[in-house]
Amino acid sequence: MENVYLAIDKKLFLHLVETAKIILRLYSLSPSLSLSLSLLNNMKRRRCIHLLFFLCVLVAISSFSSSFTFPEEEEEERKSRNNHQFEELKERFGSSSSNSNNNNKSNLVFYTIGDWGVRGSGVDGGENFQGSAQIAVAQQMKLLAEFVPPVFVATLGDNFYGAGVGSVEDRQWDYKYEQVYLKNNSSIRSTRWFASLGDHDHCGNVQSQIDYHSSKNYLWHLGHAKMPYYHKEFRIGDNISTTDAMQLIVIDWVGLEGILAGKEKRRFEDQLGEFASAEAGEEQFNWLKRVLDRGHGKYRWRVVTAHRPIISASLRFANDNIAYPGESSTREVLRVLLENSDVDVYINGHDHTAQHACTQRDDFDGKNKLTHYITNGIGGYELHHLADNEKRPIETLEAKNTFHGFAMHSVTKDKFDTVFIGHDGKVEMELSFNKMQQHCN
Repeated sequence: MENVYLAIDKKLFLHLVETAKIILRLYSLSPSLSLSLSLLNNMKRRRCIHLLFFLCVLVAISSFSSSFTFPEEEEEERKSRNNHQFEELKERFGSSSSNSNNNNKSNLVFYTIGDWGVRGSGVDGGENFQGSAQIAVAQQMKLLAEFVPPVFVATLGDNFYGAGVGSVEDRQWDYKYEQVYLKNNSSIRSTRWFASLGDHDHCGNVQSQIDYHSSKNYLWHLGHAKMPYYHKEFRIGDNISTTDAMQLIVIDWVGLEGILAGKEKRRFEDQLGEFASAEAGEEQFNWLKRVLDRGHGKYRWRVVTAHRPIISASLRFANDNIAYPGESSTREVLRVLLENSDVDVYINGHDHTAQHACTQRDDFDGKNKLTHYITNGIGGYELHHLADNEKRPIETLEAKNTFHGFAMHSVTKDKFDTVFIGHDGKVEMELSFNKMQQHCN
């Protein structure tokens, strides 16, 4: 509130100055008024001047009060605009979404957020962002959830900047996670979170992010034992058939890099621990191949969430491939594996942009198989630059770096919709594709 009062004082002062100038100018231009004052004695002249000043203050306050809008009022106006937009999203994707033949819910809704745990740090939103980007994004998540509640929230890594958490008692759990998203009667206070790890998380105590589920908050999920990777399945709407379900596979990119990077240089390699070792990477890679093989043809949609991108239009993407060849090697192996394992959607963070890319290939049965790549690393950390259009991967369909935010995903039996919501509640970007689609665009 202190900043609010300062803002009011500055505006009121400026109004007083401008009004005083006008009254003094009228006084100087009015010979009769000047003559009348000159004939008065000093006492009466001072009283007249005081009266003029008092009138000046009244005029300024009146003008100021009619033109000034309190931040609370501006916030209500903004919420009203957002509510209208979120009402439209509710009509399209909310609990009232139904098949044309019955009233059963026909879709699965979940949110994703990446690169978000920055509250209180110098990189929260970047130097041009007023306030906390993480909190602004969280407010929009909670507001949208009142209209289109998610079944779960999936994180895309870098949950806690700048070096993960130290233990399950680390105050960052409360300051950057629970206070921001779950407390104060939050509309997502009982929503499950399915997390993945980022490179910054690997610089801290990885085990504590696994153990937080059992020791502190059951809503937080990040594997079990020594395995920060896992898979889940979700029914799509009210369908009970597993063939109409969505499989979510959460992988630990930095862990996989332990085996796929070989001896090549890796990011933060001097800070990585046992979870990023070659042994851990090999164990996870074997697990991933088993999961992909066993689920082949079983699910309607297969979605993989991870931290780093496989395809990206960010300016740093090409530079990272050179600076950290271990990342490039991991991308190449993962892309081949996922695209040949019926994976429909790969969602990642790391690059602080919003992007959509798509690949298509012949499945040797007269049809094209598509894989969509969605980048969503805009949960709080300052944004990254994009490469010039001519330097972007040919698979890129759309890319933006003008807003912080999160993504809402709606999955039906035949369609996958994604809506990017900005930190101010605006719909910033939308993408939609069909299960039977044969071409990327």
